[in-house]
Amino acid sequence: MTLINQCSRLLARSNLRNLSTRFALPKSGPKVRYNYGAVGLLGAAVFSMGAALVDGQISADELELGHAHMHWEFNELFKSYDHKALRRGFQVYKEVCQACHSMQYLYWRMHVDVTHDVDTMKEYAAEYQYPDIDDDGNSIMRAGDIQDFMPAPYENEIKARLANNGALPPDLSLITIAREGGSDYLFALLNGYEELPAGAAEPAEGQAFNPYFHGYYIGMAQQIYNESVDYEDGTIPYASQIAKDVCEYLAWTSNPYMDESKLYGMKAIASITLFGAAMYVLMRVKRNHMRVRQLAFAVPGKEKSISANGNVSTLSKYKQVDEMLDRASRK
Repeated sequence: MTLINQCSRLLARSNLRNLSTRFALPKSGPKVRYNYGAVGLLGAAVFSMGAALVDGQISADELELGHAHMHWEFNELFKSYDHKALRRGFQVYKEVCQACHSMQYLYWRMHVDVTHDVDTMKEYAAEYQYPDIDDDGNSIMRAGDIQDFMPAPYENEIKARLANNGALPPDLSLITIAREGGSDYLFALLNGYEELPAGAAEPAEGQAFNPYFHGYYIGMAQQIYNESVDYEDGTIPYASQIAKDVCEYLAWTSNPYMDESKLYGMKAIASITLFGAAMYVLMRVKRNHMRVRQLAFAVPGKEKSISANGNVSTLSKYKQVDEMLDRASRK
């Protein structure tokens, strides 16, 4: 509104004669006088009014609180995942998250030598039944193996929505790279549940208020509290510690080969550096005499004239040789 008022005052104080411009049509037609300055100011006022009305509208995508940036060591160049945290994060997922969320792109065997040993992962996989076919072609259910995918909590999407008041729990195997903000957003979301503020609309059945979620109302109740998980290694299970561990585990599930990629990258950089240094030494020492040598072509009997000009440039030597060759050919 301030811009509109300023435009109105400027229109009132301006001299319309100075702002006017005369545009003459052909002699047979009438002459028209256009006030371009007044029209421009009026257009600016209308545009600013429209912008003010648009700014007054609120989109549901804007209803979220910005998350803070956390210091995750595995994002540094020469750092890797904390494998103790990955083991604790796997425990949090298995005891808290697996009841609703799937890991359909992750095998049991991928945890071997990362969070647990082979025998432990075989025991975890054997706790679940997988459909299979016997030697006669009949459908059977067998115990799981480390070569199987991690099982989903629901048979299909319809049953998942019916069990969660219409909300579909997302798959967590790629959740870190699928959400803007990655681990920072997930950590803020898991720790961001608050009481419903005064004046806010009541959430629907099965929803909770979380300012870090798009639209504030999320279909998942708060799952992480202090001492909600009893860690096997004796770590104090604060809510922030639990959220940190499961976020690091979810970062690993989204990029399980990051440690190997960094290791290969460091090996490649070291190899290129050594190769480049060796090539530099080879070119400067071993092949230096080849790079700086000069070839002079002398006409028989004129060698002394070429050697006498040894202090001149190579181009002048070649030019002199060409002239000698030309004179010799003419004779």
